[in-house]
Amino acid sequence: MQIVYINPAVYDYLAASLLEGLVDLGHDVVTSQVSPYGRRLDDEPLRAFAETADLVIVGSNSGVRSHLVQDIANPRKVFVDGGDQQDFGVTNNIRFKAVFKRELNRRFHDAAKQFVFPLPFAAEKRYLSDEVVGKDLAVSFLANMHTNPWRHSIHQRLQNLKLPGVVSGTTNERAYSASQPKSAATETPLYRQLLRRSRISVSVAGAGYDTARFWEILAARAMLMTQDLDIVIPHGFTDGHDCVTFRSLEEFDEKLVFYMNRPDLVAQIAERGHQRLVAHHTSTARAAQFLEVVAAHIERPGYCAQFLHPEIRAIEDVCVGRGLDVGCGSSKTTPECIGVDITPPFTSGSVGCEAGRMSVANVVTSGDDLTMFADGSLDFVVARHNLEHYHDPVRTLREWKRVLRPGGRIGVVVPDHDKVDTYALDPTHYCHFTRDSLAQLAQQVGELQVRKLDVCVPNWSLVGIFEKAAA
Repeated sequence: MQIVYINPAVYDYLAASLLEGLVDLGHDVVTSQVSPYGRRLDDEPLRAFAETADLVIVGSNSGVRSHLVQDIANPRKVFVDGGDQQDFGVTNNIRFKAVFKRELNRRFHDAAKQFVFPLPFAAEKRYLSDEVVGKDLAVSFLANMHTNPWRHSIHQRLQNLKLPGVVSGTTNERAYSASQPKSAATETPLYRQLLRRSRISVSVAGAGYDTARFWEILAARAMLMTQDLDIVIPHGFTDGHDCVTFRSLEEFDEKLVFYMNRPDLVAQIAERGHQRLVAHHTSTARAAQFLEVVAAHIERPGYCAQFLHPEIRAIEDVCVGRGLDVGCGSSKTTPECIGVDITPPFTSGSVGCEAGRMSVANVVTSGDDLTMFADGSLDFVVARHNLEHYHDPVRTLREWKRVLRPGGRIGVVVPDHDKVDTYALDPTHYCHFTRDSLAQLAQQVGELQVRKLDVCVPNWSLVGIFEKAAA
């Protein structure tokens, strides 16, 4: 397969394991940022590659430049949400066939019916070693103790044991650093050596439930003693068989004593956990599971509408045939729209919500000057949060009407001035609208029939759809 991955600019556990697995499976993987896996392409060659790729993956977290594929017509796009939080951080201006989530809550109803699928971390190759190491540590807990109160509570309990074979704390090694970001992980040899020496090693949730430590412990052939994780892990682990789980600090205390006194049972559970990891949770296995789900859904009609911005959904049905998205900025209503904006393509916007975002315009002009388009040559014009930027909205709307064929439609989304102060939102807002004033505007322009005039986002915006009268 030819695959495009719009990946984070810095090392990311989920992106790294998925990329490593995809490459190991023999796929041609192109990335938008430097990565140890796949091959990076510059922006324009990458966009061209994405148009015909078998799969386009958009990632989450720092530095993901999703605008590179926002207007790509290829519908075979999926989103990979590797964030720490259980709420969704899906890019809301791209239509995705499926969404994969690291922190997918067990109680999330009908996930598969909504085309939402679990995708937890996996064991990268660097986690695994054939080195034979003596298991001279009874218990280890190696973590940053400041991300979750439970971590410090367990750290204190282990310290209170005052046993020479119990290690709890941090090695002061970090696989990644926010202050010195890198595209690849920094190796942590002392941490990894301590895991391999451990008979039991503890994992507690950090910023998210899913931690690299969970998988590193299993890879090190230590018995995983983990906080019960309220996320979906396909091919998961069973308490007392291939891992040990605890739901409270009291249960942790009880089980720790029980298993510390049963080293043979600990060794059996550790080995079963390791074998389950090797069978189902390496980076290659995770990539294969991912592609199996992709294959089942990538050619389906429709997309994950619940994640698309409601202001896009409100006017997307207008975009039939050939037409314009005026003031498109960094996000077209549909990829097929001809983007019109005063900001040239791949140039950062400078005002309001578009500040710092890359333009996807095809035509560089002001929306009230469409002289490059002949009278009656287009089927539609849409504009989200653009009409309020003109000093003369009547003249602007007449220009949009001019380029439409009879029966062509205009779809606009504007701030609802009855609910928000339009002028306080942006210094380049020069007019405002209410439901009544939008209807009056259409009447002033003439030859426009109101097809819809309603609230779009409550307490925020209005949507208006107008049709050019037949000749």
